[in-house]
Amino acid sequence: MPGWFIFFLTTHILAVIVAFGPTFAFPLIGGMAGKHPQHSAILTEVIDTIERRMTIPLAVVVPFLGLGLIYTGHFSLWKSEWLVISIVLYIVAFSFAIFVQNRNSAALVRALRDIPPGPPPPGATGPPPQIAALVNKTRIGGIFLTVLVVAIAILMVWRPGNCQGPC
Repeated sequence: MPGWFIFFLTTHILAVIVAFGPTFAFPLIGGMAGKHPQHSAILTEVIDTIERRMTIPLAVVVPFLGLGLIYTGHFSLWKSEWLVISIVLYIVAFSFAIFVQNRNSAALVRALRDIPPGPPPPGATGPPPQIAALVNKTRIGGIFLTVLVVAIAILMVWRPGNCQGPC
């Protein structure tokens, strides 16, 4: 079974890197959208497309690869608190991403597409209030998801209380 364990470990790690790695660039892309409002619609759409076509599909695969790791690595799930906590955090993150962040991101893309072309109306000092609210929701949701992903990664690498592998 060591061959299967290596397969699941490698594909699990690669899927996590490809799925969640790009999300760490989202704040930079969002900052560029704020500095260059004329490009904010396309930059926001880039973020939304990465979420829908890479992050979410791979986020569906990651737990199945994790199950393969648990099975082939002979991990005792209920005796590995770090693993149970990681799974619970993953369920929270995935649910939030699907049911909250995805909806807010799609609404922001639609709102930005609906802005008429050309210069802002006279006296405008920023984005319309509904867009500012959606930007804030997606920003705070992104921070929440990033904290969860980092916490899960730390638990998966550190495995506190576990002496399987290097301790």
